[in-house]
Amino acid sequence: MTGTEPLLPNTGRSPDEHVIELRLSDIWRYLRQHRLTLLLFAGLGGVLGGLYGFSKPNEYAAQVTVMPELQAKSGGGLGNLGSLAGLAGVDLAGAATSETIRPDLYPSVLQTVPFAQYLLKQPVYSQQFETTLPLQTYMERQQAAQFPGNWFGRADGRTDSPLPDPKNYSKALQVSSTEEGHIQTLRQRITAELDKKTGILIIAVLMPDPVVAATVARLSLEYLTNYVTSYRTEKTRSQANFLAGRVADARRRYQAAEYALESYRDRNRSLYTNIAKLEEQRLQADFLLAQTVYNDLSKQLEQAKIKVQEDAPVFKVLEPPRIPLKKSGPKRSLIILAGAFIGAFAGLLFVLSRTVSTSYAKRIG
Repeated sequence: MTGTEPLLPNTGRSPDEHVIELRLSDIWRYLRQHRLTLLLFAGLGGVLGGLYGFSKPNEYAAQVTVMPELQAKSGGGLGNLGSLAGLAGVDLAGAATSETIRPDLYPSVLQTVPFAQYLLKQPVYSQQFETTLPLQTYMERQQAAQFPGNWFGRADGRTDSPLPDPKNYSKALQVSSTEEGHIQTLRQRITAELDKKTGILIIAVLMPDPVVAATVARLSLEYLTNYVTSYRTEKTRSQANFLAGRVADARRRYQAAEYALESYRDRNRSLYTNIAKLEEQRLQADFLLAQTVYNDLSKQLEQAKIKVQEDAPVFKVLEPPRIPLKKSGPKRSLIILAGAFIGAFAGLLFVLSRTVSTSYAKRIG
């Protein structure tokens, strides 16, 4: 230090004395010096990652690809107004599809509690246990096989705690604590994605058993199809059921009027009085009226049945669910590498902390 160099206040040192030069060669020398420690931590991390990876069961992915029908109701009296509105930049398609479920809402249907409850009761064949059993029982047995203590539920299906409203006075939906855990698991394992450009819906299922995965994918598609069909045809089916009841009543009235007319004719076959003719005309008028009503209601009922079929949506299956032959996870090699990397990083922090503490101790000493 020359006499012209400025001194730091209250230290009497030059600023250059506080500058530390760090080269790549120094870093490499430092890592080589502590390579045994780093390799030890990396090996320990790899072992822990391997234990974690091999403790997880194999996962199999199954999916089904469908193309739902984008059915829109006619605009009725819109006529040329639709094209004129399009030229003006106004979209009237929303009004035409007000009575249908938008396809982008289909994934939300498969995330509801009623869907999960329906799925838990469905029988599935497990390749792992070589038997057919309800999905909820399969999940509980699979958890018991993975965790011998069976911390997450009971294999006999009993709930951990009683329902808050056993007699259901509230008329509300309620689930047990064990069933709630299964519902959350299904929400994570069943996903649905709609490509808005192509209109293709993909339902993907991830399960520890390949046969169960394909079965759940099929059941999910069936539930979605029935749900959308029921929603779209509910009004028409209600009308058809109403007409069926009215047709049954009209048939009874028609048959009673026909029987009364024919019985009167049989009893008064030789009478030619005006009063007898008047009574016959009255009975015949009642018969014709009952016949007309019955025929009209029968036609309306047939039209309603045809309308139910017209309103029913079509789900074209492009790729049916298939039993996967190869597992999709877990990626145990990547888990081991990640564990080794984390272990090496932890070892580096340990070495640095020891170096810093040693330097600090020497400086104090």
